[in-house]
Amino acid sequence: MNVEKKFLKAIFDFHLINPNDKILIAFSTGVDSSVLLHLLNKFKNYLKIKKLGIAYLNHKIRPEADKEAEFASKLSKQLIVPFFYKELNMPTIAKKENLSLEEAGRKARYQFFTEILQKEGFNKVATGHHLSDLAETMVLWFIQGNKKGLKGFKPKEGNIIRPLYYLTKNEIYDYAKQHGIKYFEDTTNKDESILRNKVRNSVISILKEVNPSLESSLMVMSQLLNIDEDFFNKAVESLNLTKKSLNLKDLLTLDDAILYRALDKWIYSHTGCKPSYKQLLEILRLIKADGYKQYQLCKDYKLIKDGNALYIQEQLTGEKVYPYEYKLKIGEEICIKESNLKIKAYIEKNPDMDRLKYQPNKVCFDIPDVSEDTVFTVRSRLSGDRFTPFSHTKTKKLKDVMIDLKIPKTLRDSIPVLLFQDKILWLVGYKRSNLYPLTKNSKNVVCFEIKEVENCR
Repeated sequence: MNVEKKFLKAIFDFHLINPNDKILIAFSTGVDSSVLLHLLNKFKNYLKIKKLGIAYLNHKIRPEADKEAEFASKLSKQLIVPFFYKELNMPTIAKKENLSLEEAGRKARYQFFTEILQKEGFNKVATGHHLSDLAETMVLWFIQGNKKGLKGFKPKEGNIIRPLYYLTKNEIYDYAKQHGIKYFEDTTNKDESILRNKVRNSVISILKEVNPSLESSLMVMSQLLNIDEDFFNKAVESLNLTKKSLNLKDLLTLDDAILYRALDKWIYSHTGCKPSYKQLLEILRLIKADGYKQYQLCKDYKLIKDGNALYIQEQLTGEKVYPYEYKLKIGEEICIKESNLKIKAYIEKNPDMDRLKYQPNKVCFDIPDVSEDTVFTVRSRLSGDRFTPFSHTKTKKLKDVMIDLKIPKTLRDSIPVLLFQDKILWLVGYKRSNLYPLTKNSKNVVCFEIKEVENCR
């Protein structure tokens, strides 16, 4: 199968391009993006592409970059294709953001593409990633023990498309030569002090002596690994990981394949710390062990296993949560800095009783005679607070309710309670009261909804 057939096959197999798409080409002047531009321009009418554009980001690293930028500009005029250009001093940016040049460059490129998409109305970005790139990426991450990277990239991820997905580097070079396509060769590609270059120039060639079909084999493996990962990601998305405290009994019903992914996401979302694979394995062992356990996640956070509770504890420097109180009216949203929660109050105009059943992040009440001037109180717990949980008739100490819910001591003072006329309606995020229950005839439905935020502004 020739290059053009493989190019079109990838587009149709993975639904990369639809009629009337406006496609921005990530152009580097290298052979990959030059062939990509040629093919997209050649088949523009056949694929019913409405608009093509060229984006070139000058990293100011190589001396020939200015000449390449001039080449890209002239080529765009020749093809009558819009040209978008930007210069950035990447070494300075990488140093400032404490990133490698490669990582800083990738981040800057995609920020540049996003800016153009938003301003110019393009809906997709086409990159020159190909089958040999996929093999290099998978081998590179395998060597470094990165399971996430091992699955490689997809032919389509969001609005990023890779029409050269089925093509090897050699096929791209041959096509450029046959069709007289001009391009620039990046001289840094020969520098084997750069790990990716060493993998490309040395490791891959040795592996292909063992398996001449290495690239095709890894493509199949990549597709299967991505199918697996999509399945597990959906399983994790279905879990409620919004709280800083999790119930171990619920967690340990999960298969380890889902559990470690859930822990990874939960820890990162609440701390910004990204656990290593080694740490995740250690945490798996820890939560299955008996007794009280602590685990240092990163500088500012600890993971605590206390009975059936697993929670994250921030290591504050002598700080404590002091009593707090906020006022909330219908139609308002307030931010509770002590618990990093936003809570809003609103009237449900078309109540659907099934949809309004209690959820951890949303609760509704049938409160008569409410208006925009009705005031609710959100505060920290106080000594002597009492609470009647939903479906109960007996009032209990709020402290006892928290104990029943296995809420760790260190978290109890930060959890808000919602009150109306000095009576607790909701232990926010945990338990609603038996006050003002919904019925099939409910009309005055007042709802409260929360979401976690990193900080209040």
